[in-house]
Amino acid sequence: MSSKISKSERTLEGIELANSIEDSAVKLKCLTLLYALFDKFGDQISKKRFKEVFSVTEIGKMIRDDGKSEGKTEILIKLLSKKFKDLPQEYEEKIKKLSSEKIELIATDIFDLEKVEDLEKYF
Repeated sequence: MSSKISKSERTLEGIELANSIEDSAVKLKCLTLLYALFDKFGDQISKKRFKEVFSVTEIGKMIRDDGKSEGKTEILIKLLSKKFKDLPQEYEEKIKKLSSEKIELIATDIFDLEKVEDLEKYF
């Protein structure tokens, strides 16, 4: 099959077409499928353009927010481990289940915590 437009240009057209779908569920399915294909077979231009489009979709925002939340949690666990020399596993598990707001609250209060048991008030 021969074409006058490049694979990259066809890819970009596919991204733009999928992004123009109004039904969010269908759009999500199309973008997810395109992501899998681009990750496996896409060139650098296609991947870059896809990331630009994908990052402004609802799923892109959800993934980004989840990543931020996980990062905050991991940093907090490291800080608490350093502060208390040994953070019990049970506290790590409890912290991982906390909301982002609670994580931020503990991080703000970290200098006021005197012993590891002071974390109990956040659970």
